[in-house]
Amino acid sequence: MWTDQLKNALRLTLRRLSRQRLNTSLHIAGLTIGMSVCLMIGLFLRHELSFDAYHAKADQIYRINTVWTDNGNKSPHFSTPVPLGDALREEVPGLEFVAQWHPIGEAVVEINPQRRFAQKNIMLAEPDMLNVFDIKPVQGDAFAALRKPYQALLTRSTAKKFYGEENPIGKSFKFRNEFDITVAGIIEDFPANTHMNATMVMSFFKDEKFMQNSVTSWTFVMGTSTYIVLPASTTLADLNVRLKAIADKYINKQESRPGSRTDFDAQPLHDIHFNSTYAGGGQWVQAVNANWLWVFGIIGLAVLILACINFINLSTAQALTRTREIGVSKALGAGRMLLIRQFMVEAWVLAFASGVLALGVSYVCMPLINTLMEKQIDYNFIQNPALITALLLGIALTGLLAGLYPAWILTRFNPVDVLKTGSQVAGDHRSTWLRKGLVVTQFSISIILLVAVALMAQQVNYLRSKNLGFDHDNVVTVSLPQMDKAALFRSKLNEVTAIKNVSFSTSTPAAEGHWGTMMSLTNGDDPQRQEVTLILADPQFRDLYNLKLVAGRFLESADTNLISRKLPNEQQVFNVVINQKSVQSLGFASAEDALNKKFWFGMNSGNARIVGVVADFNATSLHNAIKPILMTQVSDYYSLAGIKIEANNNIPQTIAAIEKAWKTSFPDQIFDYKFLDEQIDNFYKAETRLFTLFKIFALLAVVISCLGLYGLATFAAQQRTKEIGIRKVLGASVAGITGLLTKEFLALVLIALLIASPIAYYAMQQWLADFAYHISVRWEVFAGVGVVAMAVAFLTVAGQSIRAATMNPVKSLKSE
Repeated sequence: MWTDQLKNALRLTLRRLSRQRLNTSLHIAGLTIGMSVCLMIGLFLRHELSFDAYHAKADQIYRINTVWTDNGNKSPHFSTPVPLGDALREEVPGLEFVAQWHPIGEAVVEINPQRRFAQKNIMLAEPDMLNVFDIKPVQGDAFAALRKPYQALLTRSTAKKFYGEENPIGKSFKFRNEFDITVAGIIEDFPANTHMNATMVMSFFKDEKFMQNSVTSWTFVMGTSTYIVLPASTTLADLNVRLKAIADKYINKQESRPGSRTDFDAQPLHDIHFNSTYAGGGQWVQAVNANWLWVFGIIGLAVLILACINFINLSTAQALTRTREIGVSKALGAGRMLLIRQFMVEAWVLAFASGVLALGVSYVCMPLINTLMEKQIDYNFIQNPALITALLLGIALTGLLAGLYPAWILTRFNPVDVLKTGSQVAGDHRSTWLRKGLVVTQFSISIILLVAVALMAQQVNYLRSKNLGFDHDNVVTVSLPQMDKAALFRSKLNEVTAIKNVSFSTSTPAAEGHWGTMMSLTNGDDPQRQEVTLILADPQFRDLYNLKLVAGRFLESADTNLISRKLPNEQQVFNVVINQKSVQSLGFASAEDALNKKFWFGMNSGNARIVGVVADFNATSLHNAIKPILMTQVSDYYSLAGIKIEANNNIPQTIAAIEKAWKTSFPDQIFDYKFLDEQIDNFYKAETRLFTLFKIFALLAVVISCLGLYGLATFAAQQRTKEIGIRKVLGASVAGITGLLTKEFLALVLIALLIASPIAYYAMQQWLADFAYHISVRWEVFAGVGVVAMAVAFLTVAGQSIRAATMNPVKSLKSE
């Protein structure tokens, strides 16, 4: 019997929805947008929250991190000394597994002279990495391969990239133009939701030349990560005691500087992707800010709530056109629960149709989201029952939220009053106030997002246009693989007329991963020693980047004579150039006062003499305040060439000339270049993505709000048809009637602006606080957004208002 009732309810629902196409379209459009946004954000959150959760031992895996403390200032890092692995195996009993891997960011892989690749994300791994993590072998003996030196496991995609459809097992390739590596196996590609997205795994062979890392030093770290599988019988507190004992035994007992020590701590695997404390999270995949995951989740729910508000507003407003239908049904014996069930079926039918459309919209948009976010979010509903179940539950919940209150409102009318008056019963002011409150809620959310977009646009523009204190236009950077051929490379570049200047250094003025050391007016034991950013650069560095000299001179070639290896270490003196912040930190009265003063810094002899002071410049992103900077010359460590191209030259031709000079100087290497402008823009990639997403969310929120407002304006005009006719007969103008119909809605938008403004102000102040340099939040932004919101609302309702105002009053009164 209930199936017959359901079939009848569905038939009546489909018949009514097909007759009221405008109302149905508004319902479905709003719900589809809301469910699409919620679905895509849900997939994004699911992807982020699933990081590294697929490993069978995920709850037992911990990464060991290094924490350096100097005078109370902690510097945590995910890297550990190579000897730590053996120490854990020998001195911490009961650990199930200990495994280390070392990252190689990029290296030349030569399959044959015609097939050479600049391969990225190469992992050198101990065999127990296969016991700790779920790395899936496809072909070959993976354990045996990692126990031997110079063996490689290629991922499926890398194997295809190197060898096409050939079987790669047993083949060899040249690594860094020096080592012969044998392909011993194939493994599955690492999934997108891991912090170890390696393209190939090679044996962890403890050879310093091969690893380009110290394998015996306890104080030198360069990317090596250490993992353990902690048994249930060992507590984290017990482990930390053991880690402290190891740090004290091998490092801290040899530490001579007071206030300085090294510690190791254990970080759960599931925390790695959400904790940026340890140098950003990882070598290849940076940690995400968990607060932004909450923000995106709230935005997804907010947009869905906007769509549900639309449904409620349109449905309750529609009561005017359905009161006679409800009255007749009640007079014929239909109970209230039967009518509620009928209206809930309508809501679920609309929600289901919207859910199906949302699937299609998400399928089309997800590749765009992946491109924007640089993610690989999986969108395979058919093979994922959990996603299908979540979608069906979402549709059911959306239909319930959107349909329950309208169903209750529409079925509470007294059939006698309805059939007598032909309209809703008196006292429907409660639903009217509800609709107004929901409109205010809709526009409050929309205005908050619009304010966020406006302020983000100003901040992103400020980040890109602020003077950083150095020249970064038309600057190309390339790596220096061999310093013994750097002079040849420079001479070849100087032959290119379009090149203005060339400088070798460890980094550009603004870069991620600057070197750092300590400095003091006395010595390394000084408890007041301070951190300083260290840039090793040649004398051309200042001219190329147009650094402003405040006092003294810049570095000169003759300065290197003072650090000649022929001199005893204690007699070597580094002539250095510092910035104004260093002058202040060292306590000198002025830049001129600092000239020729000596101080200690943590490199070689430690003897430094100030020969010049440059104006402050931003060495990192504008999230950070300017810090002390020290520049000196040590050519052995230069790893980067900065190349300034003359303005108004043909850039592609000049790049081709630089490549030719490169290939002449470094024939065994693969040429790659970057523009400094683009590298600086990458500092703010997260903000740019966020700005783009907020633009999309704000637009969709406004569209949903306007759909609801349009529907309400339509029903309001229908409800006041007789009133409008009488006013026109009495001489009211079209403009007067239009203003009468629109002012109520504009008042609601004004109330929404008053509510949204303080919320938006607080939220954006919190966001801007993350930047050391940022814009001020000015009242003009809120005024501008208010004008835009009022204009959009007016344009939305004006069409229906003007149509009602221009209707023939005779026809209006006759219809009533």
